[in-house]
Amino acid sequence: MASSFASIGKPPRNVKFEQSTVTSVPLGMFQAFPNLEEYDASHSGVKTLQTSSFSSATNIRELNLTGNKIQQLGNNAFQGANKITSIDLSQNVISEVKENAFDGLSHLTVLNLNSNQISILPSKVFAPLTALESIDLQYNSLTKIDDSQFETCTNLVSLNVSNNALQKFDLKQFLREWSVDSIDVSFNRLKVINIPKNVKKLIASNNQIQSVQVLGKEPQLIFLRLSQNKLTNMDQVPSFNKLVTLDLSYNEIETVDFNSVTKFKNLMLLKLDGNRLTTLSNSMISQWTYLKYLTLSHNELTQINMDVLKMLPKIIKLDLSNNKLTTVQTKDFSDMFPVMVRLMIEGNDFKCDGIASLVKELKYAMAEHKVTVDKCKRGQRLMSGICCS
Repeated sequence: MASSFASIGKPPRNVKFEQSTVTSVPLGMFQAFPNLEEYDASHSGVKTLQTSSFSSATNIRELNLTGNKIQQLGNNAFQGANKITSIDLSQNVISEVKENAFDGLSHLTVLNLNSNQISILPSKVFAPLTALESIDLQYNSLTKIDDSQFETCTNLVSLNVSNNALQKFDLKQFLREWSVDSIDVSFNRLKVINIPKNVKKLIASNNQIQSVQVLGKEPQLIFLRLSQNKLTNMDQVPSFNKLVTLDLSYNEIETVDFNSVTKFKNLMLLKLDGNRLTTLSNSMISQWTYLKYLTLSHNELTQINMDVLKMLPKIIKLDLSNNKLTTVQTKDFSDMFPVMVRLMIEGNDFKCDGIASLVKELKYAMAEHKVTVDKCKRGQRLMSGICCS
């Protein structure tokens, strides 16, 4: 290999193997090319990482070993590569990670371990990674993460542990003075989620969450996705003054009082689709102008009086599709919702002889509501763009 590169003249700074069948990182690679900064052996059949493989890789910055057949990360697996900033080990078959596997990697900022077979992580395995900013552990078999697993990773801003088998994950270890941009714990088996005040984005969909708590005062959360969980009431979500997006779709909520949105001082998008909503109420005593997008589709609503939303005059898009609505009572629709541009009401059970007043109100409204006949259920027809029977 060294002789094949010798004729190039100037030593290469990056090497990529394409459709090769190397089973390990060549021992003399970094001795032959001491200036090598990028090494790509993705999808090359690599099965093992020898302790001495990177002993001379003093200038390597990026290492890509995705799509190989590596089964284990032994102690000091990357010894010598002290300047490395990015390692991609995704799509291997790693089932064991030794406690000292990442020793010496104090400059590593990105670590990708997704799509492996890791079920257990030693509690101190990430301790040397003090510069780590992003780690991807999704699509493994993790059943537990230690309460201090990432305690020394004080620069961590992005964590993905989705699609594992976690039943418990204490996020208190991320409670710091500086922000964490994103944590994804979706597709696990969590029943409780405690959200540190400094987390900006949390994705916790497809769990079994029944309890949501906030850790600390003045939380910084902007985006919260709790879809596909076991929540029964919107009030189970604590107050987040900076929250802009709240996704509570496909939970077990049967009724909602829109006064609940007032505890989210900046909420613009609220998703309540796919719940069990049969009743809507509103105990607001004054208008709330922050909410812009409201999704109530795929619920059990049979009728709705638009007065229930009159205290939310700045709604731009309202989705009432795929319920069981037979009537929508409304008066002065244009005045009530002066900026609404989209009203979605398809997939309901409207009776043609009962929607005359609705048709009249929508005729002069800015909100687009009309659909084509292919959106109608069997036995329905179009009446002024509304499917009815």
